Formats: sequence, C-alpha cells, structure tokens
Amino acid sequence: MWISNEQFLGDLGMGAMHLEQGGYTMHSKSFAESIFAERDIRWIVGAHVKQVEAGKVEYELLDSTFHEQSFDFAMLIPPFAGQEMKAFDASGEDITSTIFAPSGYMKVDADYTPKPYAEWSADDWPKKLQNPTYSNMFAVGIAFAPPHQISQPRKSPNDTLITPAPPRTGMPSATMARAVAENIVDMINGVSDTPTRTASMAQMGAACIASTGKDFFTGTAAAMTVYPVVPDYAKFPDTGRDQSLTSGEVGLGAQWIKHTLHHLFIYKAKLKPFWSVIPE
Repeated sequence: MWISNEQFLGDLGMGAMHLEQGGYTMHSKSFAESIFAERDIRWIVGAHVKQVEAGKVEYELLDSTFHEQSFDFAMLIPPFAGQEMKAFDASGEDITSTIFAPSGYMKVDADYTPKPYAEWSADDWPKKLQNPTYSNMFAVGIAFAPPHQISQPRKSPNDTLITPAPPRTGMPSATMARAVAENIVDMINGVSDTPTRTASMAQMGAACIASTGKDFFTGTAAAMTVYPVVPDYAKFPDTGRDQSLTSGEVGLGAQWIKHTLHHLFIYKAKLKPFWSVIPE
C-alpha cells in the first residue's frame, strides 16, 4: 500500500509530466499507475499522514475525512524540512528571518513574492543560489528555500496542506553544487566578484532511475528524464517541458544502468582517478 500526498500517482512533486514512449505521449499518471498495478501495489493519494503507531497509520484526505491503515511493516518518508537554525550578525542582532525562510531553508535569489498558482513562473526560481543579503553564502539542493511548490498546492477543508514538495535531490543537487563550487572558486581567485554560472531548476534537466525489481537477468527499473524540472510554459506552452527530452521507460536495460550507476557513484564519491568525468 502506497500512501502519498500527491493528488494522483505520477505527480512526483513536479506537477506531473508527459512522457514520450514508443512514439506516443503518455501522462505520468498512466505511467505510474501501470507500474503499480502490474506489481499489485494499491495506492491512496491526496493523503496527509497525521500519526504513526505500532501497526497503524492515521491519515487525512483532501475531503477532510480521517482514516486508518494497518500494517505489518512500514516506512515513513517525512516531509522536507529545514533545520531550526538561528542567525545573528556581528552585533548579536537576530537576523534569522533575513537568512532563512519560515520553513528553515536558506533564502537565495528566488522571487518569494506570494502569488496565486496561476501566476507562478519559471523565472521565480533561483539561478545563482546566492543569499541576496550576504554574497558569500550559498545554498544548493535541499538546503535552499524554493519560491513555491511545483505541483498545485491543495488544502483540505480542515486547512491541512496536502501537496508534495519540489524534488531537489540527486542530479539537480549535484548540478547546482558544481555551478556554485566553481563560482566560489572564481570569486576567491578574483576572476569575478559575482557568480557567472547559473543552475536554475527551470533551466536544467534531470534523469532518475528507480529499481522496480532487483535482478541482473529478470529485474526491471523505471528510467525517466525530464527537461526542465520546473515546467516553463512560456517556452513550452503545451506541457511546460521539451517533449524530445522528457521520456520514460521500464525494462531490464534500465536495471542494468541502475546497477552500473550504483558503482560509478560510489567510485566518484571516493574521488578515485577520473572521478570528475562521471556525470551527476
């Protein structure tokens, strides 16, 4: 049983996507539902987990009703949350609200102006990942405060926010980290006083491979690519993304890639010879 705060399977915190597969365009909802159905996995969506007890989880649905689900074994993936850190200037004045958003993430060069969903734009997302007040402070990946969700936010009549957070891990985090690290090096070496490289999630693609059966001969994995991560309806009016670079496949080949990348990333993390040429 899969319990999710997505409005539907395949939202993935990215407002869903349209995948090119076999010459056809498939919505990620159909893609995800078929994977779940083939593996006999049931799902409950639009749900907010309220409490977990021994053998029982309590959750609220978007219609404000409360339910329980019993289990023998469960794994809870908690929502993204920043650290409860405080910030002070040289005089000891509390500047926490200047450095961090209420969520605990660091503020960067994003547009944090409150806007209704219909007015969200790809331009709202940060490009330099630099704190606007202190130029020597940066935040990448899960550490920076996003301007808003990517998926349309929804609340139950009880005013409970039930919506997935934007994915900011894996390949996007590594891409941002590389750009920021190179900018810091240039700033230290006097090449430039300001960052010259950008890494906006609205201008980068990402690839994800999720194992759906671990076996080198009979296993499968779901391989997906998306560009850009944050949809840009100004550039791509139909779906918000470049369909030639947004695709999804399930098969044994993807499982082999997953297995290979597992070893490559460990090799890269150990900084062994030629580690830098292994992509994020």
